[in-house]
Amino acid sequence: MSTYWDPQDKLNINRELGNRDSFSPRRFLVPLPTIYFQRTMNEYFAKIRHHSTPPWRYFDARRQKIVIRLISTPDVKNIELLYNDPFDYVQVDGEWRWRYKTAWFHKQFSGGSELMWRVEIGVPSRRRLKYGFRVSFDNGETSWFSEWGLEPFSDAAATAPHNHFFYPFIHTVDAPKTPAWAEKTVWYQIFPDRFYRSGASVPPDTLADWEKDKPTHRNFFGGDLEGIRRKLAYLKNLGVNGIYLTPIFKSPSNHKYDVEDYFSVDDHFGGIGALKTLVADAHNLGVRVMLDAVFNHIGNRHPFWRDVLERQEKSPYKDFFHIHNFPVKEQYEDPRNADYDCFAFTPRMPKWNTENPQARKYLLDAALYWIKECDIDAWRLDVANEVSFDFWREFSALAHSAKADFYVVGEIWDDASEWVNGGFFDSAMNYPLGGAISDFFLKKNINARAFTDKLFLALSRYDDRRNRGAFNLLDSHDTERALTTARGDKQALRNAFIALFLCPGSPCIYYGTEVGMSGDGDPQCRGPMVWDEERQDKSLLAFFQRLVKFRLANIDVINNSALNFAEDGEIFYWRLEPISPMDRDLIVVYTGGETTRLEDLERRFGRLVFSAFDGEQPPPHSVAVFD
Repeated sequence: MSTYWDPQDKLNINRELGNRDSFSPRRFLVPLPTIYFQRTMNEYFAKIRHHSTPPWRYFDARRQKIVIRLISTPDVKNIELLYNDPFDYVQVDGEWRWRYKTAWFHKQFSGGSELMWRVEIGVPSRRRLKYGFRVSFDNGETSWFSEWGLEPFSDAAATAPHNHFFYPFIHTVDAPKTPAWAEKTVWYQIFPDRFYRSGASVPPDTLADWEKDKPTHRNFFGGDLEGIRRKLAYLKNLGVNGIYLTPIFKSPSNHKYDVEDYFSVDDHFGGIGALKTLVADAHNLGVRVMLDAVFNHIGNRHPFWRDVLERQEKSPYKDFFHIHNFPVKEQYEDPRNADYDCFAFTPRMPKWNTENPQARKYLLDAALYWIKECDIDAWRLDVANEVSFDFWREFSALAHSAKADFYVVGEIWDDASEWVNGGFFDSAMNYPLGGAISDFFLKKNINARAFTDKLFLALSRYDDRRNRGAFNLLDSHDTERALTTARGDKQALRNAFIALFLCPGSPCIYYGTEVGMSGDGDPQCRGPMVWDEERQDKSLLAFFQRLVKFRLANIDVINNSALNFAEDGEIFYWRLEPISPMDRDLIVVYTGGETTRLEDLERRFGRLVFSAFDGEQPPPHSVAVFD
């Protein structure tokens, strides 16, 4: 018995239904035979994956290309795209046949448990597309793959009217809009209270000692926006060209995620004047500025919430929040018994009801205000996955209309493809990518092949344009510091950051990582910046300066390459092969647990262009880059 449903049997069913001219599974009046469903679906999930939605296919408006991607098992030898306008039929021997063109796929990610294939074609003149795949396997079999799964290839299968994938119309407005500048940005994240104290702002009543005190959830160190401005030269010397500030708006806390006034910069940070000066000076140096917005929840000192606490059901703001029962209280013996929704189980952070028109307008007005008033370049959106898609759709449209090249990043810790590919955000905080790098290089709890599979999975979630603008990071104000994850191993830290900086996207350095700061999770990861040069790791700082420079010099190769993994004993390497013709490949080599001579590596991989080690010879467990 054939392992596939015979196309002739499909025609036989159609004849029984009185439709003798074409095969259309959508017109079936009876269920498909069980064997057809089981065989096709099993093969579909086991061998080939593609959907006619982003990131599997999309329009790159900047380059005027249609990009189509597909995932397969390693036993696929090659794949050919058959495509054309869905209405382009010609008459052959008295029968109308669909006329198609062909293009060959190349491997975008290879060497792992699965292959990612990629092809790009020009935009059809009528901006419509029907397509399918001719798939050749290592065992000599050739199959046709459509939205109905795999079947033996035949011309009848490839030209049947509804046995394909469809891109009904190519709308420019639906194309990814990640700004070009984000693809070339190296970010530097700053927790403002802990970066640099200028003395020019209104300080909190009590300040911790910058050099002696440990960070707590409640203490203040007095860092401010003027302090950041005064250190722009340091940041420029490091090489970064984007700064991301955690919240700066009026709030009683040191972290400012419990906003009291969305239209006021906290006096502890210097007010709106300090922000305007910082943004203007940063722009003069070619540095972009991203602020942090909290539209999921509010602080309990905000006047809207104070009114609810005072007037209860009679408050005009009661519907601005998700209140289940009255009366509501400021504190609960068990926060799980709160009478309203809040961030986590934190009653002092009530959750916004963004479905309420007045609450929605207030938040959207705040978002636009800072874009127009201070010319900021980007918003990072806190707890973005708990706010409605409907709100983010309007937010994103307004932000991009206010500033065409605006950049929107959502805080989502897991797979963010629904938000990013749906066009709600330009990117998300790419914790999954950073987690894969951390597992292999910092924690050393997975092997190179498992790391490669995780890496390929993270990169397959988004289209190429959005991958190039992804916000990639290894540590932040919400995690332990990367050096702590590495248990103090600075060689491992350098390895991990080379990997991060050679991935497509815009990498981020968390303040102080470049000089060797360590710290467990919140609040220890939020310690004051080390400015005492005797306490700074100058060698590590020099490494980061070289790394930033190396990335920016090779950005076109990094952001536009196929990635191939291979291993030979304790030598593991990933080859970046430019998709478009360029001057060279880059090969990232990890030496594993054995000592290897540099001359042997250069003989095999080419010239050494960057490395994680300081000496003349690579130690075990070190990364080097060759071309």
